[in-house]
Parts: sequence; C-alpha cells; structure tokens
Amino acid sequence: MEQSERSAQGSLTRNRMATFVFFGVQGFAFSLLTSKVSVIQKQLHLDDGTLSILLAVVPVLAGVGSVLAGTAMRWTTSAAVLRVAEPAVIGVLILVPHTRDLWQAMPILMVFGLAVGAADATMNMQACGLERRYGRSIVLAFFGMWAAGAIAGSSWGALGSLVGWHLSVIYLAGAVVGIAATLYAGPQLLRNLRDETVVKDADGRLPAVPWRPMLLLCLVMTLAYIGESSVTNAGSVYLTKGLKSSDTLGGLVVGAYTLGQVLGRLRGDLLVQRFGKVKVVRAGALVCALGFAIVVGAAGPYIALAGFLIAGIGLSPLVPQAFTTAHANDPAGSGVAVARINVFNYLGFLLGAPLVTGLWGAGVSHREGMAVPMVMIALIIALAFAFDPRRVPAGGAGRPTPAVGSAETVPTLGS
Repeated sequence: MEQSERSAQGSLTRNRMATFVFFGVQGFAFSLLTSKVSVIQKQLHLDDGTLSILLAVVPVLAGVGSVLAGTAMRWTTSAAVLRVAEPAVIGVLILVPHTRDLWQAMPILMVFGLAVGAADATMNMQACGLERRYGRSIVLAFFGMWAAGAIAGSSWGALGSLVGWHLSVIYLAGAVVGIAATLYAGPQLLRNLRDETVVKDADGRLPAVPWRPMLLLCLVMTLAYIGESSVTNAGSVYLTKGLKSSDTLGGLVVGAYTLGQVLGRLRGDLLVQRFGKVKVVRAGALVCALGFAIVVGAAGPYIALAGFLIAGIGLSPLVPQAFTTAHANDPAGSGVAVARINVFNYLGFLLGAPLVTGLWGAGVSHREGMAVPMVMIALIIALAFAFDPRRVPAGGAGRPTPAVGSAETVPTLGS
C-alpha cells in the first residue's frame, strides 16, 4: 500500500513538473512575441490603425481556440491537445520574422491566436486537474512560472536587440529551447483529467456542467483581465504622456507589474490553504485597487511604478482561483468549465486597453482614464463570495476539490 502511494506521489510530481515547463514556455513565447510588436509593425509596414485591428483579431481567435479545446475534450485529452498547441505557438516565432507584408503574416497570426487559446485552456485544465488530485491549492505556482517565463522572454528579446541580432535569430534561438522543453515534458503530462468515480446516466453520459454558478466567476475573470490589459497595453502610455516620463521608464511598467505577480504567486498557494479562497481573492482585489489608486494619484513615474508593482501583487491570485473554482463546478473534471471561463480572459483583454485609451482619445485626463480599471478591480471585492466552496453544487466536483481553498483542513494525497 505504501509503495503504491509512493508511486502515485512520484507520478504526480512528474505531472506537476511537466505542467510547470509548459506554463513557463507559454509565458516565454508569448512575451517574446509581444515584446517585439513595434519591430514587427515596421517589418510589415503597418500603420497604427491596422496594427490595432490585428492585435484585436488575435484574442478573438484565442477565444475560438479555447472553445474548440473544450469541445475536443469529448474525444481526446488535454495533454494531447496541449502537446500540439504549444509547439504551434512556439513555431510562430520561427515564421514571423520571414514575413514581409500583412497577407503573409495574417495566416501565421491566425494560427498563433487559435493555438494560444487552445494551449491556455489545456494548460489550465492540467493545473486544475493536478490541484484536484493533490487536494490543496497549488495552481498559483503554475501562474508564477508563467510570469517568470514572460520575464525571461522579454529579457531575451531585449538582450538580443542590445547585441544587435536580427529578429529571426532571436526568435529561432527561443523557439529551439521552447520546442525542446515541450518535447521533453509532454509525455509526463497528466493524461486523464476525468474523475472515474462519477456515475454516468442511463444513456452513458456524464453529468453536465452547471453554468449558473459560474456566471459570477466569468464576470470576475473579465474584470481581472480588464485590469491587466490596462496595465500591459496602456500603462507605458500613462507614464510617458500622463506623467511625462522618459520612454525608458515607460518601458518598465510591464516589468514592474509582472514582478509583482511573481512575488504574489510565490506564497499565494499557502495563503489560500490557510485563509481560504474568498478571503484571499477579496484581499487581492483590495490590494490591486490600492495599487491602481497609487498609480492614479502618483506625483511622478517612480511612485506610479511602485503602484503597478502593488497592482500586480494584488491581481496575482484572482485569475488562478477563478479557474480552480470553475473546475470545481465540473462534475467529471473534464476541463470543459476551464475552457469556457478562459474565453472571458480574452474578453477582458479586448475591453481593457481600448476602454482606457478610448477615454483618453475622448478628452478624459490620463489620471481619470486609469481610474477606470481601479473601479473595475474594486468590484471584485464584492464578488469574492463567488469563490466560496459551499457554492459548488452537490456532487459538482470530485473529491477533494470542494475543500481546496477553504480554511478547513483539506484531504491530501495519501490521506
């Protein structure tokens, strides 16, 4: 019996390490591509209006990719989809530098959007499935790895530019490392997310996912990504135009925010285990709103950067906990609920930056415009009750997920 438990523990550890690799590679590839948008814009001879449309198309396609990944769970596994989707994301890095106009780039970016959505959905399925098996909060660490990968990706891109390498060399080197890592880790992914103890109905169908309890979670996901998109897409503009900082300081906004996320997620799982999801989400939203308030009231760029760092710390637990709470509503643990709520990630991303920059374009001051995401995040404080494990319908999640994130003692592997 003990030997069997040790074997199960070893298998889960390998599954967990493999999932860490995929989160890190996804963050690395996404950041490496997006950090060079201005270079790609010049290469493709795009004006700002065309670029804005192009950047809006990618998250729309990512939403489609997420839905398709959820649909695919009827006949395949999240591991199988992820092992195809992630190399496709990385493969774009090899192809993009060799495009010379919009028509050459568009099919590649369409593949990128679909692949990112499928990879995001299935990565989070893996993370939530592992958390269910561990019986305690572990998902924030995966998101911390994504943020660390993003820092590595943008740093690699900056280093390559500093040395004077061509974009194709920077991307090819990053792609080789990313593909090698995913090929190595892919066979170690969790192969079956489903809870085999769930009883099928007379027609052999698994219980349906109850969507009503997830509506508030979808709203939280949208609000959280409105906040994040405002930082990543409008934060540097706020510093350079609103606070009259240098371009160098403006370029540090995303770095400060991402560093805050890494710091918040380092110990986030322990906080969830100790205080429960509701308290951690409520406190996180409060801290994030405070960070935005500091940004809005900042007298200079350095104080604003500190505000963005604090906002990153506060926002760090919100999205991971939305995913795991959604997964708790999936009776069979199929991952469908995770794929559906992931769509609202892209909705928030689409709304965030245009909302702020649109207000600026309409004549609203930079401070007033940046106050909008502060209010959006503050709304999550009132919605934190949606993360209460007691809201999960009876039988809505296999053991031991309902206890994960509660302040109670939770069952763990081997208990």
